[in-house]
Amino acid sequence: MAKASGVGRDELVSNVAETTELTKENAKKAINAVLEGILFLLEQSGMLRLSNFGTFSVKKTKERQGINPKTQEPITIPASYRMGFKVSKTWKEAMLARKRGQARDKVKASLSKATAKGKAAAKAAQKSKTAGKPAFKKVPAKGKKKRK
Repeated sequence: MAKASGVGRDELVSNVAETTELTKENAKKAINAVLEGILFLLEQSGMLRLSNFGTFSVKKTKERQGINPKTQEPITIPASYRMGFKVSKTWKEAMLARKRGQARDKVKASLSKATAKGKAAAKAAQKSKTAGKPAFKKVPAKGKKKRK
């Protein structure tokens, strides 16, 4: 799947259709049925716990005082409901392990590219250094000191 900013229901439907070998229409129906089931259960009990995934919850907020940021006038914010979701520890650890693996793969790929470029550059440099020079290096005879 792509980054969170570019993923929507259509991408989810396509992914489910590919994974389950369903048509996109059937995958869309299945996803809608799951979402409706979650809403129904949240209306009934206020909490839905899916093991190894997370916990959905509905909380009631109280009426409270606030300030209109434009006019700075005090306003009353009415009581409402707030949805919540807490990721399970198992799911979170699995996702982090996946992300670490992807990051490790990116580093390995960039290192292999860099070493390939480095080896090619080293070979080119070696060729340019040895071009026009003898294959052996003169070494001073034993017993004679080099003059500075």
